[in-house]
Amino acid sequence: MRGLSLLLGTMSRTGRSRAAALALIVLVTSLLPIATTVVTGLLVGRVPAAVAGGLGSVPARTALTLLAGASAMIVVGRVIGPFKEALAENLGRALDLEIQERVIAAVQAPSGIAHLEDPEVTDLVEQARRLGSSGMRPGLAVAALASLVPSWVQALGSALILVVFHWWVALLWLAVWPAAIWLFQREYIRIGQVVYGQSRRMRRAEYLCDLALAPDAAKDLRVWGMGGWLADRFEATWDESTRPGRLARRPGRGVVWLPSAAILAVNAVSYGLLAVAAARGDIGLAAVAVFTQALIAANFFRAFDDQNAQLSFAAVQVPALLQLEQRLRPAAEDEPTAEALPDAVGAISFKGVGFRYRGMERDVLRGLDLTLEAGRSLAVVGVNGAGKTTLVKLLCGLYRPTSGRITVGGRDLAGIPSDAWRKRVAALFQDFAQYHLSAADNIAMGAPDLPVDTDRLCRVAERAGVLDVIEGLPWAWETVLNRGYARGADLSGGQWQRVALARALYAVEAGARVLVLDEPTANLDVRAEAELYDRFLELTAGLTTVLISHRFSTVRRADRIVVLADGVVSEVGSHEELMSRGGRYAEMFRLQAARFTEEVGR
Repeated sequence: MRGLSLLLGTMSRTGRSRAAALALIVLVTSLLPIATTVVTGLLVGRVPAAVAGGLGSVPARTALTLLAGASAMIVVGRVIGPFKEALAENLGRALDLEIQERVIAAVQAPSGIAHLEDPEVTDLVEQARRLGSSGMRPGLAVAALASLVPSWVQALGSALILVVFHWWVALLWLAVWPAAIWLFQREYIRIGQVVYGQSRRMRRAEYLCDLALAPDAAKDLRVWGMGGWLADRFEATWDESTRPGRLARRPGRGVVWLPSAAILAVNAVSYGLLAVAAARGDIGLAAVAVFTQALIAANFFRAFDDQNAQLSFAAVQVPALLQLEQRLRPAAEDEPTAEALPDAVGAISFKGVGFRYRGMERDVLRGLDLTLEAGRSLAVVGVNGAGKTTLVKLLCGLYRPTSGRITVGGRDLAGIPSDAWRKRVAALFQDFAQYHLSAADNIAMGAPDLPVDTDRLCRVAERAGVLDVIEGLPWAWETVLNRGYARGADLSGGQWQRVALARALYAVEAGARVLVLDEPTANLDVRAEAELYDRFLELTAGLTTVLISHRFSTVRRADRIVVLADGVVSEVGSHEELMSRGGRYAEMFRLQAARFTEEVGR
């Protein structure tokens, strides 16, 4: 039941005033049925005397007063019911929002991205966000509580009324129904934990579903005729992920039928004793009415329905969030003291740097030594898998070296606050993101902490060669860069790459002094690529630039070139120096030049 207490604590922090108001309304709606039961019973007992005495008699006036009281309580219950539901829904939505915000904050807390490749972390994220196949959100637990608590209080009050009839009958009810609720809650939590345990398979099934529905893979799916195969694979994966939950819910388990049998037995004893007492004349008509209503209300407690499932499943969900926060919370020693960086960041040095990705058996980088001179450009080349992109990810602080260290102006990069460092770094990665946002937002993301500067947007867009494209869009800068949205339009791959370049240049204009360009011409046509080559020196002037490219026509423009092989620096020098040595760089350059000559000659 720890999960329930955590849920209640989170709920109360979400909106204290709303939670207090809801608690007050729930208390009123809980007590009203108990009072109505007593008043109604007393009213029934006064009816014979009121009928015999006439409308003006004392019994008649008492009956009318009881009738007015019962009617007033029923009306009050009806009136505040919608308020309770609306307030519970509002508080539930606020709880959902807080949990989503806390999931985002937890995932964003680490300065790097290694945790996003940890299956256990991604499972916790899935669990904290929602319950997969059931689709139950934590906010539903608020409405569930607002509905369940009155039924529990009403059952409790009704059981206490039975003390006047037979104290041990009341004791039976006070023992049986709380035990049933406790057992059923444990059962739902157990089922929720089983379902949550399938998060990894569920994520796979949802990926297959998204693959079939999203436009990204639509062309491949149709060209290769994969629709049927994908549907079959989704069905099999979905069945595999939901089967444990179905088995956990199987009927016939003792936890289901034993409490039900106990409640049935207590009902039989209670109604039997009441019938015998009434038949013997041991109790009057009013008492029969009150005790009958009390027995009916004692059965109103709810233990095995959707509301209980929502409450119990949310009680599993909230601990997953707290576990995620605890797991991803940076340790105090991992949080460098904030200190302003100078405008000129100085030379960047890799000293004996080694790195290995999670789950890999070999290092990508092995004792790498390399210095990036301040304000100069460095090109990094090598075959696929040589560690080029890994090097720039380490430079951006997205990973920490497995061994060795990186220094910036003599300071260890691990001791520089990540936020401060990233304001000095602008990056265009090969797998850059295509945001379904406006053109203005796509570029202004380069400096999200600053107000959007229209002049700067136009300036960097022109430098990246995409200004004419943006101004030619249907809604210009306000156009959403995806056709699936209202006021949206699509861009070509090359146009998207120019937008991403403009985003990096926007960061440069906002103060970034290190520019990372990872395959900046991969999606450009020949003319656009040649134009970028011609402007390379202009775009990188005064910046510490790292360029990764397989296009040697771009690489040769860098001040220095580094060849990576087997995770270490195998060659370093200018284009002319490396060509004169006749080593690996010269070999790769001649191979590419020969291929280009052959293609031109055809």
